[in-house]
Amino acid sequence: MNPRQLLPAVCCMEGVYSGRPRVCVQVVDPLARGRAFRVAEEVDGPSVPPTPLTPGAASLCSFSSSRSALNRMPRRRKRESVAVMSIKAAAALMKGRTLGENAAARSRRRSFMPPSFFEEDTEDFPDELDTSFFTRDGFLEELSSYADDVFETPSEADLKQPDESALTGGALERNKLERTHLMLPLERGWRKAKDGSLVQPKVRLKQEVVSASSHRQRGQRIAVPVKKLFAREKRPYGLGMVGRLTNRTYRKRLDSFVRRQIEDMDDHRPFFTYWITFVHLLITILAVSIYGIAPIGFTQHETVDSVLRNKGVYENVKFVQQQNFWVGPSSEALIHLGAKFSPCMRQDEEIQKLIQEAKAIERESGCCVRNDRSGCLQTLQEECSSTLAVWVKWPHHPSAPSLDGKPRHHGSVCHQDPRICQEPASVSPHEWSDDITQWPICTKYNSGNHTNLPHIDCSITGRPCCIGTKGRCEITSREYCDFMHGYFHEEATLCSQVACMDDVCGLLPFLNPAIPDQFSRLWLSLFLHAGVLHCLVSVLFQMTVLRDLEKLAGWLRISIIYMLSGITGNLASAIFLPYRAEVGPAGSQFGILACLFVELFQSWQILERPWRAFLKLSAISVFFFSFGLLPWIDNFAHICGFVSGFFLSFAFLPYISFGRSDMYRKRVQICGFLLVFLGLLSTLAVLFYVYPVKCEWCEYLTCVPVTDKFCEKYDLNAHL
Repeated sequence: MNPRQLLPAVCCMEGVYSGRPRVCVQVVDPLARGRAFRVAEEVDGPSVPPTPLTPGAASLCSFSSSRSALNRMPRRRKRESVAVMSIKAAAALMKGRTLGENAAARSRRRSFMPPSFFEEDTEDFPDELDTSFFTRDGFLEELSSYADDVFETPSEADLKQPDESALTGGALERNKLERTHLMLPLERGWRKAKDGSLVQPKVRLKQEVVSASSHRQRGQRIAVPVKKLFAREKRPYGLGMVGRLTNRTYRKRLDSFVRRQIEDMDDHRPFFTYWITFVHLLITILAVSIYGIAPIGFTQHETVDSVLRNKGVYENVKFVQQQNFWVGPSSEALIHLGAKFSPCMRQDEEIQKLIQEAKAIERESGCCVRNDRSGCLQTLQEECSSTLAVWVKWPHHPSAPSLDGKPRHHGSVCHQDPRICQEPASVSPHEWSDDITQWPICTKYNSGNHTNLPHIDCSITGRPCCIGTKGRCEITSREYCDFMHGYFHEEATLCSQVACMDDVCGLLPFLNPAIPDQFSRLWLSLFLHAGVLHCLVSVLFQMTVLRDLEKLAGWLRISIIYMLSGITGNLASAIFLPYRAEVGPAGSQFGILACLFVELFQSWQILERPWRAFLKLSAISVFFFSFGLLPWIDNFAHICGFVSGFFLSFAFLPYISFGRSDMYRKRVQICGFLLVFLGLLSTLAVLFYVYPVKCEWCEYLTCVPVTDKFCEKYDLNAHL
């Protein structure tokens, strides 16, 4: 057993009442195993022996000046439960601090039992205990000279003790005497004589308790501190990650007012970066899992197969699909998921013109019925065989019904006639129009296949199918529709009875089938990616540049810049490239890139060689803009996203001022750039919804045709 734990220390003082020395036994906590006694500084010259002291333990002699002090022992603090400590730890982590920073009373956290209940488990001593004499500084240097039985092995502790076999004579006696003194809490003023004996002090002094608070560790901690697990450097204003990559530094001399502003800059957690990155990864994984991967490459992929078509025979059919080098879904699938596509966001004039032309052709169509009535199909006269089938066309065919006493001029329609439909019934005043493109879908018939009407008693072989991103409708078989990856409508008989753009766009149905209204694609497309590689590029950018800026600006400001820049970029892309399906947060990312320029301009006066930093950052931006000349990448979203992000950064990014006039100037600058951004957004909205712009040469700004079919994916001019 260690004698340092059980050997009672004796302090001799002049008696307060009797005039003779009084013996007091010091209370030593047995839990303080391995805690070496500490020795205060010698204050009375070289002949004064050091006063040993045990941290966390107080001698009863220190209370000799007051009888009541002996009865007022320190109270033991109640231990907190595990649940309470867990809640405090979670709250401290959310604030970016550790529990040690919040608890002012506890200056050091350990993974082992404290040496005494006086150190951490008790309240402070009363005010009458003067602790100004002893300080920790007097024995901090001797801290490492004593063994610690918790963290050091006996062999290590023995190495710190002098070898007694090497000592002889008086040296051995003095060493034993000094080791004995370490266990005796001597009063200040005790002196050591030349022969090694102790001399009783002439003046009675009061020994006090040394505060156990110290920021120096006594040994290596077992548990890893929470602060080290979440260690993060404060984001320096004007420098950041890009600044470190471009060797950007501060000037050697900075004004104290400016330096104080830099030091007072808040350091935020990048919660928005983590959230948007998680959403991007999740949606990309789900999109690839559900819709699959399109052919990989830069050109077009052709698939040829023998398919049963309208005439009842198998034909060789070719399906052309644009390849996707990003390793992701096809363009049709991306539009269905919510990509930026103008025909789904507004009533497009070109699309409406093509729909009206298709309806005009449909009015001239009729029902082509085979001679054996084994099949019938709605088609034009040129496509109906005159030898194998009969083309039923009103009013020339005897089956033509009348309307207001006159025969109908448009029709007939396979498997649909106003005389046999029960719901909705064609009765006055709700008689069906003579224009078959305005006929409703018949949901219930009056009789079966014995109406003596050739276009009703036949077996229909083709129904409407919506094919492609342009909403092209064909009356064809289900097999052909599936091969072309179209949307087959088994309930309808005419293309005018279906809304193909509603099928192509997907998401939520239009409020009015004739008027597309999915303007939410302006921001929904920011969460989509063209493929796995596209998503990885976005994640790399966000976890570096976006995360670095969010630590400076915070999640609210950076999310406003991110979302508004992306919306503005998509709106500009929808104006100049209306028939291209684009996805990805390209506009948002270039808006974040503009933040780096704004931060550089705001910190221009405090940087060393700012022009060099500007040229390096400009070279990086030009390199990124050059990628917009590849397929599936939109340069209009890049440019307008960068411009809007530039305006928004002046309004929302934190800044430092260089005087009162500069502070007022930057406040006016915030209001000015906000107004400029609102003007830009309003102008783009008017050009998109009120005065559409048609630009033929704009495609060369976003894709350079290196080969004949390099940019052929973008040839979506909505021709049927």
